[in-house]
Amino acid sequence: MKSHGHANTPSAATWVGEGNVTILPPPEYWVHLGNSMPGALVERLREQSDQRFTEFTASGLGPPENLALELLTRFAVDGWVEREERHRCPKCDADLSDQDVAAVECPHCREAYRQNGGVTVETVFVRHLAPIRSVDWVVAIHGMNTSGAWQEAFTWTVSTTWGRSVPVAVYKYGKVIAGVLMTWRRRNLQRSLRDKLAALQHEARARGYGGNADVVAHSFGTWLFGHLVKGELARNPNDRLRFGRVILLGCILRPDFDWKSVKEAGLVQDVLNHFGTGDRVVPLAHATISDSGPSGRRGFDNTEVINIRADALGHSDLLSIDKKLKNGVTYLSNSYQRYWRPFLTLSREELLNIPDRIIPPKPWRQFWWPLRGTVFPFFALPFVLAAIGLLVGIVGSLFWGLRPVTERVTVASGCGIGALFLLIASTEFWRWLRS
Repeated sequence: MKSHGHANTPSAATWVGEGNVTILPPPEYWVHLGNSMPGALVERLREQSDQRFTEFTASGLGPPENLALELLTRFAVDGWVEREERHRCPKCDADLSDQDVAAVECPHCREAYRQNGGVTVETVFVRHLAPIRSVDWVVAIHGMNTSGAWQEAFTWTVSTTWGRSVPVAVYKYGKVIAGVLMTWRRRNLQRSLRDKLAALQHEARARGYGGNADVVAHSFGTWLFGHLVKGELARNPNDRLRFGRVILLGCILRPDFDWKSVKEAGLVQDVLNHFGTGDRVVPLAHATISDSGPSGRRGFDNTEVINIRADALGHSDLLSIDKKLKNGVTYLSNSYQRYWRPFLTLSREELLNIPDRIIPPKPWRQFWWPLRGTVFPFFALPFVLAAIGLLVGIVGSLFWGLRPVTERVTVASGCGIGALFLLIASTEFWRWLRS
């Protein structure tokens, strides 16, 4: 198999003559091809290709057949298909081997070739695509300051994709804000996540789902999951949790996270990091959460992860079911159809075709050590407590200054309530006397 070695999104010209019969052509190749070949024929060929046809013929593309043959020949020259000549019996249309062709009559219908106009020769263009990867079941993990409303929409989208039941386990740990600063709290959340995933895996096996779960995680959920699988490396191989493909959104793991060791140990198959360059939340993680970083804004440095860049999008925009593109498609639906579904289903060789891939041009550098999440929270916490105390003092002083007013209001309110009580009591007593 040819290796392209293109880390960033390849240009149209890059794929000319460098195709591969085991993968689908990328979108930019079709744009290039449409600039030099009839657009209608190119579009029909693209439709058949996207439907994963493994054989193409000029007659199958439609008229004019001579231009269709020229297009398929160009397709073959660029490396996306292989040209074959196939022989058929003119009488029964059966495929013939070279030995059959050398004979006088067809071994299937026993008719002489010459009596029916001679052996039929057809030019066929073939390729060898790997089978579509099956999605067995999925786990969705939300972020820290959200109830994960996107998980419901994502669950519905996944469950209705393939016309069969694909269970999606929605893991919710509630809203966590100040707790992320505390090591013990993060460990408890990580332990709870592992316990839940282990239980889900056991239940999935019992129900006949033999594959490993694919995972979609957002924000602090990415930190929990990343450190969970990192911790699995220290366990006995027989006791480790293993997962399929992983999608990270708004990721706060370090850009130099050791995905290579995790993948080599078979803990995950492949990882896609979909990040927005307008994410203002992710950069704060490195200063507040231990062993974290802005991979959700600039990508991972290594080639073990497929980084997908989303220009100007914020922390949760990719999951939005309210924000829409100009064509009316929601951000969540567009992300799923264009990037996440292909990532979950394509063969590993075809993952090269996922668009908008990028590797950061420069390696990531950590903050100065006092500003990292390992030290900064201990400095920040006293200031936060002091600010809260100051706020309480200011509010208390304000109420103390209003004390004379509040005393009068309290006395008036008490007298009013007392009078109302006496009125109600008198009314009830009068009713009792008359009864």
